[in-house]
Amino acid sequence: MTSATQEVKKTANKKFFNKLEPWMYLIPSLVAIGLFTYYPFITNIFDSLFRVDSFGNRGDFVGIQNYQSILGNTKFLQAIGNTILFSVVTIPASLIVGLLLALVAREKRKTSPIYEAMYSLPMAMTLAAVAMIFQLMLNPTLGIVNKMFDLDINWLRNEVTSLPVLMFIETWLNTGFNFLFMLTAVRGIPEEILESAEIDGAVGFTKIYKIILPYISPTILFLLVSSIAKAMITSGLTLILTQGGPDGKTETIVSFIYKNAILNQNYNIGYAASVIGFIITFIFVGISFIYEKKGVHYG
Repeated sequence: MTSATQEVKKTANKKFFNKLEPWMYLIPSLVAIGLFTYYPFITNIFDSLFRVDSFGNRGDFVGIQNYQSILGNTKFLQAIGNTILFSVVTIPASLIVGLLLALVAREKRKTSPIYEAMYSLPMAMTLAAVAMIFQLMLNPTLGIVNKMFDLDINWLRNEVTSLPVLMFIETWLNTGFNFLFMLTAVRGIPEEILESAEIDGAVGFTKIYKIILPYISPTILFLLVSSIAKAMITSGLTLILTQGGPDGKTETIVSFIYKNAILNQNYNIGYAASVIGFIITFIFVGISFIYEKKGVHYG
């Protein structure tokens, strides 16, 4: 074998290894994702087409009967409506508040670490602790909210106030996370760009709309997609504070699935409901990527 042939062979082997190397690093993650994400998901879809007993054993093939049954369940349809309304309110609210706080905190001062920590505090608290704090604050007899405003409202058991209260708490919880990302993005805007905009007359809301929002739009897209995924699977506040009441006014898709599949062991409802929940979430995430084409500016 000539030296030229050996050199060609070495070059070919090197190119092959360079192509293979990234996959070698990815294989452990791909295996984990396949085993713990895609395999259970595919199994769930398959099981939703069968009668499944309380022990999880498949019975007769029923096709779409489980889906027809769940889509005729008024409690589940109510849970879908609650989840969508919950998402439509809390996602924009937490993004807007996070952006406003980031704009306020953009300029670094000696006191910056103090209020930055205060704004970020919600994300450092556990959901259970937050739920218990608000449960005490909203207690109809001992709560500070009723005492301060001289009210007599059972906030978490009232059909009018229960869902808005959960929306407020969720917005507060998500604000800290959004604030940190927004602050990093806003501080990454070159100062000369903002100064040039001000010279051209772009101040106040115009500067935010024309300069700041386009510049941080990739961060907004990331927060929007992650917020949708989180909001559509929300259940913690419902299960801790209201248990879906009163009369299903705060029931969400995931809390409905938990009650029926885990507590009542009705897997026929649980499997079909989880697939429908995934489809709804997928649709909303897909819609959010329309924003990427029209409103996200890279570079």
